[in-house]
Amino acid sequence: PVINRTFYTAVAASERFVRLRIAGGRADRIGIIQFGSEAYVVTPFTTDYQNAVLSLKLIGEPRAWNRFNVFGTTIIQGLDQGLELFKTFNLLDGSDNMLVIFTDGNDGETNFRGRTLGDMMAEARRNAIPIYMVRLGYGQRLGDVTWDALWKPMVERSGGRFYAASDESSVLRAVADIDRLGAG
Repeated sequence: PVINRTFYTAVAASERFVRLRIAGGRADRIGIIQFGSEAYVVTPFTTDYQNAVLSLKLIGEPRAWNRFNVFGTTIIQGLDQGLELFKTFNLLDGSDNMLVIFTDGNDGETNFRGRTLGDMMAEARRNAIPIYMVRLGYGQRLGDVTWDALWKPMVERSGGRFYAASDESSVLRAVADIDRLGAG
């Protein structure tokens, strides 16, 4: 069987984040996008936290995961899908919007459907949608992944933060920090 520890860590970190939001009594709208070589909206914006948790559990189920042809990483397509969700659901004027990405960060694509990564970051900043990226990689500190030099300044242009999560404690710190920054 295909084992992708980074993928399962991303799913677990996502679930941890949603559970922190539940415990904090937030009233968020949560959307879930699974991306790899393609990006799929798994759960459009919902206030049903339990549905979001269920979606994450289904994504993290090995047999389900292996049915998707998402074995690469195309972060920019996931970003595009996320930003489009805000437009589709007319949430651009929402308070404390944010986009949280859990990824291995192994992607340097900077163009998608005629849009540049810089354009997307400017759009996110204009619409007050900070992007938080948790780049997962066991033992890989900031700069150990080739594309950290691209992603860190880009997500910071959106008003968000970049986290190089190299172990469990750094993943948990990143998730807690994002939870604290996004008042909901």
